[in-house]
Amino acid sequence: MAPTEEPADKQNDAGPPPETDDAKEEPQKVEEFAATGLDDALEMMTLVTAKTDKAAVGQAAAGIESHPERRFKAAFEAYKERTLPELKEERPGLRLQQYNDMMYKQFQKHPDNPFNQQTAAYNATQEEKMGILQRQKERTENRYRQQP
Repeated sequence: MAPTEEPADKQNDAGPPPETDDAKEEPQKVEEFAATGLDDALEMMTLVTAKTDKAAVGQAAAGIESHPERRFKAAFEAYKERTLPELKEERPGLRLQQYNDMMYKQFQKHPDNPFNQQTAAYNATQEEKMGILQRQKERTENRYRQQP
C-alpha cells in the first residue's frame, strides 16, 4: 500500500493572510486633549490613566458621598483653621464674626466643601453611582478635548 499524500489545500502554508475590508479603511483617529496649567494637567492624567476594570470602577463608585451634610461642619472648621491666620494678615482689625462671614462665602466655592464634590442620593444603587462617575468623566473629557 502506498503512503497517502495530503492534498495541497490542507498543507500548512504560512503565506500572508488574505486582505480584509478593515485593511483598506483609514486608521482610527486618536482623541487629543489639551490642558493648560499644572492642576489641569494632573486632572487630565488621572482621567487618561484611570483603571476601567469593573472592580476599580465599582470601588470608585462606592466612594461617592451620600451624606455631604454630615461632613460639612467638620470640613468648614478645618477650613477656618487653615485660612483664618492668612485672612487676619490680609485684613487686620476686623471682628471675628466678619472673618467668619468672609470665610463662609469663600468656602461655598471651595473644592473642600462636601457639597461641591460628587454626591449621590442616600439610597442610590451601584448603577446610579457608576452613571454619576461616567458623567463626571465625560464632562472632564469635553472640557479638555481639542477641537479639530
